[in-house]
Amino acid sequence: HFFTGMAGSAQYTWVDITNKFAAASRTLPIGHLVKDDNFGLFEAMSAIELMDPKMDAGMLCNKELCQVTSAEEAIEKGLLPLTPSNEDIIGVSDEILSCICTWLNGHSLAQTVLTCLYLHSVPEIKSPVLVSICNAALKCCELIYCVISSASCFEEEDFLTCTYGYNLTPNMSTSKVISLLKEGEDELNKRVKRGEDILPSEDAILKRLTFWKYFVIVLHKIQMFEKKNMDALKEDLKVLFHTVSPMKSSLKLGTQAVVTNQKHRRMVGFEYLVNQKLLSSTPPRYIEIMSRDTMCEYLMRLFAHIELVTKISDSTTLSSIIRFFVRFSEQNPCVLSRSCLFYVFLMGNKVLGEEPFTKIIKEEIKSFSYPISFFSCYMNDANVKSLVNNFLDGIALGIQDYLQAMCHNKGRQRRKLGALLPDLSDLYKKSENFDNMLHTYLSNSDSSANHMRSFSCWVLFITVEVMIKYLLLGWDLELYGIHEAHYIYCYLEYLFSWLRQTIICGQDQVVAGEALEKKLAKRNRNMKRKKKEKTNHMVLQMTNVYQMMSHGYIKALEGFAIQGKLDEYLDKKFDNEELRFRQRFLPFNISMPIPLEISKYPSLSYIIANAPKGQEQDLFRESLENFTQVKQILDRIPPQHSVDSLAKVVKMNCVQMGLVVNGHCKDSKKPPILDFSICQNVPFMKVV
Repeated sequence: HFFTGMAGSAQYTWVDITNKFAAASRTLPIGHLVKDDNFGLFEAMSAIELMDPKMDAGMLCNKELCQVTSAEEAIEKGLLPLTPSNEDIIGVSDEILSCICTWLNGHSLAQTVLTCLYLHSVPEIKSPVLVSICNAALKCCELIYCVISSASCFEEEDFLTCTYGYNLTPNMSTSKVISLLKEGEDELNKRVKRGEDILPSEDAILKRLTFWKYFVIVLHKIQMFEKKNMDALKEDLKVLFHTVSPMKSSLKLGTQAVVTNQKHRRMVGFEYLVNQKLLSSTPPRYIEIMSRDTMCEYLMRLFAHIELVTKISDSTTLSSIIRFFVRFSEQNPCVLSRSCLFYVFLMGNKVLGEEPFTKIIKEEIKSFSYPISFFSCYMNDANVKSLVNNFLDGIALGIQDYLQAMCHNKGRQRRKLGALLPDLSDLYKKSENFDNMLHTYLSNSDSSANHMRSFSCWVLFITVEVMIKYLLLGWDLELYGIHEAHYIYCYLEYLFSWLRQTIICGQDQVVAGEALEKKLAKRNRNMKRKKKEKTNHMVLQMTNVYQMMSHGYIKALEGFAIQGKLDEYLDKKFDNEELRFRQRFLPFNISMPIPLEISKYPSLSYIIANAPKGQEQDLFRESLENFTQVKQILDRIPPQHSVDSLAKVVKMNCVQMGLVVNGHCKDSKKPPILDFSICQNVPFMKVV
């Protein structure tokens, strides 16, 4: 209860309701609770316990450790030197970089970068070099924030967007920030050219000025990306990458952070508890700032990944672009490099800021199934052209979501790919209806026109690819146990058979489309017939490889189960294989491809119960035959397709299964080990 006093200030009368609250709660049955509409699960999980030093940051239980609460107070107390020494400038620059890298690792801005008091009082600094470094740091944070926020390829555990009311934008343009860094750089370079001796600390400052200059330049070119500047961006990235090693060699010249007996970090120009009160929803704990050696390694990986991003311009087809995104995500890039990839590739919903995304999709569908609606004689029809373009716009949104999902961290990738499947299923239904509509429309004017399944076949191909990626990510995230490997590979074999069917269907349509185009060209001599490249059969060949490998794993696991190597995982009392099966493949309950039913799945329990004596040897031989066939196929693949790691795993599995056929570890009850260290998606089966 409160009332307003004479002076207008609120006066409170507190009433203790503890006993009444406890008595009322005892009237509730077990498992019941009282919930307010404005206080749900999210609010309950985000709530803190007031007056608890471990939860309530306002308690300031470590108040004695916090020397100042603002930059102004630090200046008044003389704790923030406005004319710092060279060693302090080097140390502050390195510590800011460590804080930026820690921020990119998922920590809040207030607990990392904004703990630097110099960044709150740049106008008061009397050192021009430190002023230029602080402005560069703020500008870099602004550009990083812009790129990551625009790409939207992050989750709360990756990147925190809250700036807590602070303005990250320095009161100057990017060109002015670069100009100030260049002035300090030029001044030191002139002294070197005149033959003057410069101190090691001055040389270290020169290296940092160069680093900050190119860091701002690279981030600015990414944020304002234009394809015509790609070569310049690559050159700047090379220079930036090579500035890290000289900077790393001079880390010890700067002032180092000191950890006190109370495990509190102290560094000139920094107060790590200055923003503690801003973090009401988080426990008042220290954030472990990244060490400077680790920071340099982090930056080198970051720049190497961004340099790899620039190679996306070499991928000209949608299939090669998807492969690029998949291979890029396999390298575990940080949130900034992942965001750079999506931001650069789809700048303003245009590929590399130039051509429409629908153009690449159209070319991909054309090479996959060659719809007759793409023929020039039919595209001259305004209705056909409008219908096709509108449909391609709808497809573009689904493919864009797919690429954006591949730019998230791997845990979120899997969740987003699972959430994408219902949308792709709806897109398949629409594409099927669209194919039928175009077929009816075109056949009315030309009875030889057949547009059946041209778009829907390609959409189904993409859907199956997403499902396969979803399952393979489970191995990468270590979500499956060895006893689950059997039905995972059963479903993979099932999906690869669907993938194979869609590829063959697409190839048949290409052949039919080319025949029809040739026929129309003879009928209409004015019609220009473009020479079409043959469909690449490599995708079909690799699909056959993975399908046979999946079958090889299935038969090997069935043999191991009969030998009793999986008994400890198949607990009859608590295990329910049907329940596990349904839960693992719950996102696959879509219209197409038709889900694999549990009734059609040969469970391990059934195989063990009904296996005749000696059947495991037949299963092992069948597995060995599958891996041997795969090895022969891979040996014939040209070296430019880079299947070395896959071929190595297959050869090792051939050797291992050969040993098992001959009775290796026959009496052992230890389960086989699936080793993914050589190839990320294909394991080596190690029998112990």
